[in-house]
Parts: sequence; structure tokens; C-alpha cells
Amino acid sequence: MSTPKTKPYTKILKEAMHRKSEILSKAQAFWEVGMTETAQPLWLSAANYEEHIAPMLDALGRELEGAMHRISAASCYEKAGDPSRAVNLYRAALSGPLRDDTREEVENMLRACLIALNT
Repeated sequence: MSTPKTKPYTKILKEAMHRKSEILSKAQAFWEVGMTETAQPLWLSAANYEEHIAPMLDALGRELEGAMHRISAASCYEKAGDPSRAVNLYRAALSGPLRDDTREEVENMLRACLIALNT
């Protein structure tokens, strides 16, 4: 019997994902009601969690999931007003495995971020 390519989530990873989800939900709620200044530190916190979660997923053989968390981190940084960090994470996500349609979306997000950096 062959060993599975991916490993199950660790307890630490599950806890990080849970905490990130709570923070992300709060950031989104504040963002939607126009409280962008209140949301900004939450976006940064969620991005930080996403950045730490991504390599943990990679280590478990879950590279596609890791790429999705890098994309989420980039989006959070973008919303927090840090497009340069977003650019780096979009590029990191593009260097890994992605579905074709997702790759196209991320390329568009990267282009928009690069434009924002130059305006």
C-alpha cells in the first residue's frame, strides 16, 4: 500500500486556520460597513496568519492549498494598503501549482497591484 501524498492537518495548523478565519470575518464585517480604519489592523493580522499557514500546508504536501493561502494573504495586504507585500505574495502563488483559471485571476490581481504601486 502506498503512502498518501498529502498528510492530515496538524493541531497547530488547525488552530492557526481557525484563528485566521475569526480575524478575517471581523475584518470583512468592518470593511463592509465602511469602517476601513478599524479593519486595517485586522487585515494585516489575517495576512500574517495566511503567510504562516501557507508553508505549513506545503510541508504537508498540500501545495495547492498553500498557494491559495498566499493569494488570500496578498489580498489582505492589498486591503490593508500594502501593495508591495501583496505583489510578492501574488508572485509566490504564481510560482506554485494553480488551476488555469485561478492563475489567470491571480495574474490580473498582480497587474492591478503593480499599477497601484506606480500611481
